[in-house]
Amino acid sequence: MYSGPASTPFAKGTATRQRILDAAVARFASQGFRDTTVAAVARDAGVTAPAVHAYYGSKLELFHAAFEYDVAPVLEAFHGGGGPGRQLSLDSTAAQHGLVPRVAAEFAAHPLAMRIFQGSEPEHTAELIGLPAVVEAHDRLTRRVADDQQAGTLRDDLPAGAIADALETLVLALLLGPVQMSGESGDPGRRWAIAAVISRGIRPR
Repeated sequence: MYSGPASTPFAKGTATRQRILDAAVARFASQGFRDTTVAAVARDAGVTAPAVHAYYGSKLELFHAAFEYDVAPVLEAFHGGGGPGRQLSLDSTAAQHGLVPRVAAEFAAHPLAMRIFQGSEPEHTAELIGLPAVVEAHDRLTRRVADDQQAGTLRDDLPAGAIADALETLVLALLLGPVQMSGESGDPGRRWAIAAVISRGIRPR
């Protein structure tokens, strides 16, 4: 007798993967890569350590998968709010669509992504930001900039890749710099003001 998708092996496998990822994100975010064990993740997920290895291979592969999973909504925040014709806004006057408030909201809900971009795992930073999901997100932002240049909403005398690099660096610096230095959230008004100045700088004259 058919009892619904949840009873199928595929659905059960998907649910198990999800539990493992959720447990891995929480452990890696709170304890870091070095102090997290596969056994602890397995215990939190309600599975065995061999099951974790079966789904994700080594601890490093699990770390990569957990980071890609946790950072995905943060990366998506760089692209929310439109396409050509809608300004890729940084400033506070577009709080609903601006990059800084949008990414800030996502970082608050994704502790492993925050940990990595704060520089708390320096020996793994290069490999993590080189993962396909992160590279594709940067390429997507570059294409978005190019589209906006074509639409006339961004200045076109700078390469699209350079503007995308600058936007990513600026947003991360504004959001994470104060946290790295003092553990404080910083002055939101000052962050928005800086973002507004840069935002005007990438507009057509």
